[in-house]
Amino acid sequence: MRKTMLELMGILSHDIIATEAMANELAGAALALSDQPEAIAIRDIAVSKRVRVIELQGKLAALREDYAARFPLKL
Repeated sequence: MRKTMLELMGILSHDIIATEAMANELAGAALALSDQPEAIAIRDIAVSKRVRVIELQGKLAALREDYAARFPLKL
């Protein structure tokens, strides 16, 4: 269980980084195309990616809390 939770935390962390990078790229593309009609659609996708990052961060925080409760640090 411990190893699985740690692996899942790693996967979530990776997904957060990758999704944030994608959102940044899309936001940059939308800015570069600001006078084009496609810019709005690209910006909307970037916003949805940022929302996804927040969702993933929430899942990671909950998992970390659960992990800490199940496997407390022993001093």
